[in-house]
Amino acid sequence: MVTPQSLAHSPFFAGLSEDALAQLAALADYVCFPEGKVIFQQGDPATKLYVLLDGWVDLTMTSNNQSTHREVVMTITQGEVFGWSAVVEPYVYTASAHCATPVIVLAFSGQDLLTLFLRDVQLCYTLMNRICRVIAERLESTRAQLVSLFLSR
Repeated sequence: MVTPQSLAHSPFFAGLSEDALAQLAALADYVCFPEGKVIFQQGDPATKLYVLLDGWVDLTMTSNNQSTHREVVMTITQGEVFGWSAVVEPYVYTASAHCATPVIVLAFSGQDLLTLFLRDVQLCYTLMNRICRVIAERLESTRAQLVSLFLSR
């Protein structure tokens, strides 16, 4: 069972009220995945948001039209969020998530989070702002990778 206290240790949930942590804990599940497991595929409907508790997850994207070649674009480590597409329209995963090691995550139903956000506008604002920061950091990382590729030519 996920407790509000266990959520409070995650940087993503730091500083939230006890009430907010209790509401989120009620929606969270601990899930374990073995090394090599694909958690979700790029282009699939996004249904879950994840917070990585232990292990490494590689985010990959297809790099050809046939979707047969994948490139690792980022490795997610402890405390980081992935699967944010579950709460951002059009609710489709923009990358695939592959377990580079055995993994333990907190999993949240995107639909349950969106329902909670409708009831608690302040919590919605706070978490969506944090998700926007995650997206911005990923965009900056991708931009740096692209610049590096162009400069190496």
